[in-house]
Amino acid sequence: MATVDVRPFEAEHAPDVARLATTVQWPSLTDPDVVRRVCAAPGATAFVALTEGALVGWAQAPGDGVLQSHLSFLAVHPEHRRRGIARALLVATFQSTGAARMDLIADDGPVTDAFYASFAHRRMSGFRLYPGAARLPEG
Repeated sequence: MATVDVRPFEAEHAPDVARLATTVQWPSLTDPDVVRRVCAAPGATAFVALTEGALVGWAQAPGDGVLQSHLSFLAVHPEHRRRGIARALLVATFQSTGAARMDLIADDGPVTDAFYASFAHRRMSGFRLYPGAARLPEG
């Protein structure tokens, strides 16, 4: 098995992150310029995972550097899952935020639930709000 190198995001990684976003069907992140801006946002921390020079994972979290951070994005290419890459990205990103806790919103599912439940946690209910939209379209 190839080794995984987890390192801070750099602007040159943006096109590869955008391709990963396409693969995992995240249409809001398929533009490399949007990826760069998300990763360079004030208080944001982002890491990439590389295997043999190829980007196979990415995580991003904004935080206040003291108490609170939010895992906004965590993706691993489907061909590289179940190898500890997501865990390594999450840990590196969380530690780099300097925050005491990290919140996240995740799709329901047994694999997702088991992954996040493997960390010290407290399960909470949450919402994703979209300013200006009285109601979201279906889908």
